[in-house]
Amino acid sequence: MTRKHKKKTQKKRGKRTMGYGRVGQHRKTGQRAGRGKTTQLKKSKKSYYLKQKELGFPDPDWILGKKGFKRPQDQVRLSHINVINVKDLDLNIDKLVQQEKASKSGSTYTIDLSKMNIQKVLGRGEINKKINITVEKASKQAVEKIEAAGGEISFLYPETQ
Repeated sequence: MTRKHKKKTQKKRGKRTMGYGRVGQHRKTGQRAGRGKTTQLKKSKKSYYLKQKELGFPDPDWILGKKGFKRPQDQVRLSHINVINVKDLDLNIDKLVQQEKASKSGSTYTIDLSKMNIQKVLGRGEINKKINITVEKASKQAVEKIEAAGGEISFLYPETQ
């Protein structure tokens, strides 16, 4: 298999710079000590930086060295909280009774959401059924709506609320 065009290295053999100019020589920013306010200050602009510092007003961006780190995006949220809305409870409570995840006595339903791996109740939607809930956390709206419907909410860790 032959090439249609010769490689640049083969084409420019015999020329000292091989087409990359007299100064840069196919280098990126390494030869000029980086771009902007990076290590140039330590190398090529050191005297200028020291004079500015001596006068008392170096640019705040010129603080040298690495500072901290940026957490990877997939690690930003350290703990995931499973939530459920009030309307979802209202719609699905009968199914949960059939699956024996909740119980019903009279017109009152009782459910422990911590056993279902749900940590928080949110207040979106309407609730018409009387439900007694045990959960880790709940929003203010959720508590108001559950109590307005005649239900009751109890927290696993009451001191954190």
